[in-house]
Amino acid sequence: MPSPAPLTSEQCAAQLQALGAQIRAQRKALRLSATVTAEAAGLSRVTLHRIEKGEPSVAMGAWCSTLAALGMALQARSG
Repeated sequence: MPSPAPLTSEQCAAQLQALGAQIRAQRKALRLSATVTAEAAGLSRVTLHRIEKGEPSVAMGAWCSTLAALGMALQARSG
């Protein structure tokens, strides 16, 4: 069962949703199914779905594994 979502600011929630949308768009652009992408990232299809929705309770490692499986990278920015 997933952990309860941590308290997040509206800005943080919006950023996670935007990143999730970028991940989904990249997966679709590569014509990969959710199942294939999840297997490549080493996680369940349900977890991938939660990432694509931008859920903050998903572990950072799962986000990073998904990005790597799609040839993407996470970049931190200030401000």
